[in-house]
Amino acid sequence: MKHMYLLAARHSIATVLALLALIGSAWAGTTNVVAELEGIKEYRLDNGLRIVLAPDASSNTLYFNLVYRSGSLADPDGRSGTAHLLEHLMFKGTEQRSAETLVDGLRQRGIRFNATTSFDRTRYTAIFEADAARLEHLLELEAERMASLRFEQHDLDRELEVVLREMERAQDDPLGALGHRMMAAATPGQGFGRHVLGSRDELHTIELADLQRFHENHYRPDNAVLVITGKFDRAPTLEAISRHFAKLKPAATVHATEGTRIALPPGGPATAQLKRGNTDVVALAYPVPAAADTRNVALAVLADVFAGEPHGRLYQALVTPGAVQSVFALQQAFELGGHYLFGAVVAPGQSMEQAQALLIEQVESMARQRLSSEELQRAQTSGQHMKARILRDPGALAEVLSESAAVGDWQLMLERFDQFSALDVETVQREAEAHFTARHRLVGQLRAGSEAAAPAERRAAPTATAQPTAAAPAALQAMPDLAGFNRQILDVEQGIQRTRLRNGLKVALRAQPGSSKPVQGIMTLRFGDVESLHGKRAVADITGTVLIRGSRDSSYQQIVDRANRLGAGLAVVPDGGSLTVRFESSGESFPALLELMAEVLQRPAFTRAEYDLVKRQRLQALRAPADQPASVAGLALRRHVERYAEGDIRRRVEHEEIRAAMKAVSLKDVQRFHEDFYGASHGELAIAGDFDAAEVMAQLDRLFGGWTSKTPHHRTTQPYEDIAPARIHAKANAAQTGHYIGRLHFQANARSEDTAALFVAEHVLGRHPVASRLGKRLREQEGLTYDLRSSIKVATFDDASWVNVQGSYSLGQGQRVADIVKEEVARLAESGITQQELDAAKATILNERRQAFGQDLNILNWLPRQLYEDVTLLSWVERNDAFAAVTLEQVNAAARRYFDAERMVEVLADAE
Repeated sequence: MKHMYLLAARHSIATVLALLALIGSAWAGTTNVVAELEGIKEYRLDNGLRIVLAPDASSNTLYFNLVYRSGSLADPDGRSGTAHLLEHLMFKGTEQRSAETLVDGLRQRGIRFNATTSFDRTRYTAIFEADAARLEHLLELEAERMASLRFEQHDLDRELEVVLREMERAQDDPLGALGHRMMAAATPGQGFGRHVLGSRDELHTIELADLQRFHENHYRPDNAVLVITGKFDRAPTLEAISRHFAKLKPAATVHATEGTRIALPPGGPATAQLKRGNTDVVALAYPVPAAADTRNVALAVLADVFAGEPHGRLYQALVTPGAVQSVFALQQAFELGGHYLFGAVVAPGQSMEQAQALLIEQVESMARQRLSSEELQRAQTSGQHMKARILRDPGALAEVLSESAAVGDWQLMLERFDQFSALDVETVQREAEAHFTARHRLVGQLRAGSEAAAPAERRAAPTATAQPTAAAPAALQAMPDLAGFNRQILDVEQGIQRTRLRNGLKVALRAQPGSSKPVQGIMTLRFGDVESLHGKRAVADITGTVLIRGSRDSSYQQIVDRANRLGAGLAVVPDGGSLTVRFESSGESFPALLELMAEVLQRPAFTRAEYDLVKRQRLQALRAPADQPASVAGLALRRHVERYAEGDIRRRVEHEEIRAAMKAVSLKDVQRFHEDFYGASHGELAIAGDFDAAEVMAQLDRLFGGWTSKTPHHRTTQPYEDIAPARIHAKANAAQTGHYIGRLHFQANARSEDTAALFVAEHVLGRHPVASRLGKRLREQEGLTYDLRSSIKVATFDDASWVNVQGSYSLGQGQRVADIVKEEVARLAESGITQQELDAAKATILNERRQAFGQDLNILNWLPRQLYEDVTLLSWVERNDAFAAVTLEQVNAAARRYFDAERMVEVLADAE
């Protein structure tokens, strides 16, 4: 389960803009329809449960969120971590069903479920193919968990170990740990200064009665908001909600939130320091008002004003002259307050003291360098299309409505987009001067390295046997309607136009005219071959990175401004002999976006200033050693398994190797690489959304049909090689955790009749970190790891295939984790799986495939690869049929043939 940390900063641009500042307000209520906005309606049951429904007939997916308006701020004094620990126990069963029945019932219905705990809310999410029966099951389950959760001491003991593993992983996340230390310096031991996960000492004091009491006080209908978006019928959904929840009673008394005394830094500026990881970061934090306060609207503008690229004040003052590598700005407003975070990543050789001084000077100089109307207008332009995009996307809408509901008013974010557009310079200027002052400043300094940390504590070893037998799955659900699913796939395929441009570029168009869906696309350009690209990874990297930073007709700033005015997104990612372009806009703006794409890709300016900046940033980033456990483990694995010589484009080069090559790259090399290699004669382009296919095809042919590469292209091969087994120990920089990777190589191809059987075997082994064999043993029974799971790759063109198992572990437990993984792989090969496991796996896999197919973005993501492989969605039908038909004998035979534990390559990366 994922959790919200203060310095996460890993969201998409859309999510960050939506969540920056726009939360809060109070509820007004009646017993029926309470409020309505943009076709979204709120209802309320007599027991206080709030229901927010936003049906979307154009979607195939349903998004379900149950939000309890209590999080870590409500943890009792001396019992920090209570809210989060209870979140874990919510998956351990009810009086009506066991934990295994609960989890398997969700998985086998293809319901993707998760939970997160934050300061002021705990949120339970589910995503699944729109289906009344699945929704009915989920409503029944959530009503049970609200009213009759089962509390068992052995569940508490096990989940406490899991939370301790999660805590160790969080402590080894440098940015997250810095954020917590900064908040702890501002409000020690209270409010935001208490970690959402709690403290190790206080977690050990939490008793079963504490969790029961917290559940009774906070998991009540009058403290909950149910948000449903996507495809569903409003009336029967309301009836089902009422049937399951109306009988539940509200809390007998209103319990005040505990532990919420949130104060400003006492006596002036405060500083928090941390030595961890491989990157230097300096950060500033300033308190902001409670989420409901309208002053947050004005403050939201300043994220773009300060950190927007390339125009932001911090970018111009720190990044452009080379004082820092990159900058960020993020507003986080919760129900009881929050902070505005500014920061800079300081590369090796740069001065943290200088970076901190410049950062403070820029942020706290608003009185001297007043906001300009141009800065405000640019920020407002960047967000003017956001509301419409969110309303068209039920997944994004679910996120916005749920996070708004968490602080009191589901309408808040949507309303504040309009308020954002109406801001004036004086209002923003006033709030910036009032909040970004030295008196409220909190400084955080993250320095590369490691510092002593409390040793990991462990309870006595569990009593489970070394090789537990597979637990019997819950009562199995019927297989999905396979014929109906296959018809759905073929219907979608009928709506896809597959063709080529005159230069050979493969194109798939999924036009959905009249749907009001945004137009989204993926273009992959392929160029060169193993021989012509030899020694050119560094120049390919720089060329693709600097490509978007100005054309012969427009500067980088003008390109950014044009995209913002269009409400468009455009991202370019180089990868050796290919370049991927992802783009999105409304249907009305799409022709203009295609013109902008063609300009950027075909007529780049490659100015000296942008080239120098990009090259400097890449060299700076490569100076930081890849010393975190996951990176070290991946590097050690590649060193053992790769057989490509230096300079081979297939080689995943190491930092020092690519850095040395990059130093030698000149601007002329970049210009020549683009001239010699770039073109659209080889590659794939997939587009989906509300557009006219004939018009788009004509424009594509005009813009890209005559653009060809001067250098021939041939697919790079990756044939199977026999890899020597090994258990490798690698040194990593982490105080609490290590990272395990186990890889089992084998020779197979997707066209083999064993493919479906291999996927089923891997699924049973470790695909789900809670419900698989590895998950049940390592996480549930022994508490050794929080997130270990498996994956599989079966080659399409060649025959180099593998199963991967990886995840973090508590320091000192790596050998035990590795031994258990090998034991379970060997047991799978020797004893196979049971018929119950096969039936459960087939139902789960097919339901998950159906749920995934119900999301348009997934289909778009699959289309370029299908074009590359010269297959259609008919391949999905064939794979569905293979999963449905696979037998126990086939799965067990495949496991015996391919799952040889003694051939595994294992890596343990930690500080020991």
